[in-house]
Amino acid sequence: MVLKYFRGIMSRFDYIAYDEIAKEQQVFVKEIVTNLENVLMSIDQGRSVSLALTKLEEVYMWSGKAIRDSQIERNNGADLQEQRSDS
Repeated sequence: MVLKYFRGIMSRFDYIAYDEIAKEQQVFVKEIVTNLENVLMSIDQGRSVSLALTKLEEVYMWSGKAIRDSQIERNNGADLQEQRSDS
């Protein structure tokens, strides 16, 4: 059974299956952050590079959340990603 996510019924922490638009956005963001990671890794390692990499991880995490929320808003819900679980 495929459940549909609707605001207020399921948790904001449930995993959802990305639609094609969300997948394209995620691939685009990943390409950008991976390129920036490669640049940062080519710099002598130090605290500033470490902090920059941490912030880059935050960018990737929050962009994923924004893509997820945008898809839910755009489609008025989303299918759950059944192969993922919280355990």
